[in-house]
Amino acid sequence: MKPEFWKERWVRGEIGFHQAEVEPGLVTHLGGLAPTRVLVPLCGKSLDLAWLATQGHQVVGVELSELAVRAFFSEQGLSFTESKQGAFRA
Repeated sequence: MKPEFWKERWVRGEIGFHQAEVEPGLVTHLGGLAPTRVLVPLCGKSLDLAWLATQGHQVVGVELSELAVRAFFSEQGLSFTESKQGAFRA
């Protein structure tokens, strides 16, 4: 699928794929993992990101939709800074 498909889903609020809870498999399988760096591709506004961070992990989320990223930070009560690196924003 093309990136615009997913971006439009966020614009229309069609995010039925978003889970209201942390993925149970993470808790089961990563709960005891020593802190490490974790990549979460196409993360949306997943609660998994915050849960991983509370477990001591350094979390790197990658997302196509700016709306999703801003929603995550807003819902988690987190501030952020933005920078550009080539064609990417971080």
